[in-house]
Amino acid sequence: MLLPLASVAWAQPEGGSDENTFPGNLFPKGAVSKWSLGVFAGPASNHHVIDVAYATDMKYTDKSGYSAGIGAAFHPTGWFALRADVAMVQKNYRLDRDNRFLSFVYTESTNNYLSVPVVAMLSAGRNFKVSGIVGGYGGWWLSGRREGQSLSVSYLITGNQGDTFFDEEYKFNDSRDNRFDAGIVYGFAAQCTIAKKVELSAEMRWYYGLTDVQKNYMTNLNPRYNTTRVIQFGAAYWF
Repeated sequence: MLLPLASVAWAQPEGGSDENTFPGNLFPKGAVSKWSLGVFAGPASNHHVIDVAYATDMKYTDKSGYSAGIGAAFHPTGWFALRADVAMVQKNYRLDRDNRFLSFVYTESTNNYLSVPVVAMLSAGRNFKVSGIVGGYGGWWLSGRREGQSLSVSYLITGNQGDTFFDEEYKFNDSRDNRFDAGIVYGFAAQCTIAKKVELSAEMRWYYGLTDVQKNYMTNLNPRYNTTRVIQFGAAYWF
């Protein structure tokens, strides 16, 4: 989910005049009516949220991934912008069994999501700016992969742990998997203008999932959500 670097919310008028700013030149004002287009990429870290109930030996841990995409922003004023992105966001996690008989059992899940965040950005500053970000996102679970060790029948017979390794593409089950993804996105950004129409930015965002990754396919099912932190770096060009 959420994301990046076309997110500047201040533009100096042609000629470099400061007439378009409040005293102190902190909050630009007046109509800007400019568009920006940018690209971004960076690391992601996902937290898989699930109530394991009585299965206390099931330990979910965060796993890193990446995010990359493009973003377009409209700046109707010098301090406010609307931005929409199209991004690939990985929402990965690991499951271990905290049990002395099953300590070798684990699964690492790699999940690729297409996310489309739409956010509002409130900014302050001139050539160097800081921005607050808030909005929502929708997306789709594109693909997944699972690797690890399992408790197999052959292991129970032979005791050979080499029979327990697996590495395979995740096969979606339409009755079980909810591939639609949606939630809230928020964060902050810092932008620096290095040329008249070029801006570099660094941004941190959180994708807070509100949709269960499972469908309600059985009774007493514990919901599962993803919360993903993304740090992204990018560049944008103003039109």
